[in-house]
Amino acid sequence: MLEPTGIAWVGLYAQSLPTLVDFYANRVGFRVLEETEHCCILDAGAGALFEIWGKGCAVTQGKSTKEQSMLVGFLVARLEPVVEALRTRGVNPDTEIDSYLGTRWIYYTDPEGNRFELKDRQG
Repeated sequence: MLEPTGIAWVGLYAQSLPTLVDFYANRVGFRVLEETEHCCILDAGAGALFEIWGKGCAVTQGKSTKEQSMLVGFLVARLEPVVEALRTRGVNPDTEIDSYLGTRWIYYTDPEGNRFELKDRQG
């Protein structure tokens, strides 16, 4: 039986690689590990990688589940200080903080309509 110990890698297609690299690196705060004209690899914490590469599609509002069938949640120590830091950089959440079974989360949408969440275990 598979006994996963965490997520090692998450990938995301971008219509505009420079736009999403700027958003995730400079506005959200992921550290860039490697960047080429075709892709960018970001540090997602605890040894996990977040890779963005071209040939994706963008929408003007949040993507539907048909357009984005997977949602990724990035774990943070505590949501409130991260949410406030993102607000100061002009990144506003789509929802309020919610909780269930010992975890809390909040949703965001990037400039191409991809939804993601930030989570903590403070619930």
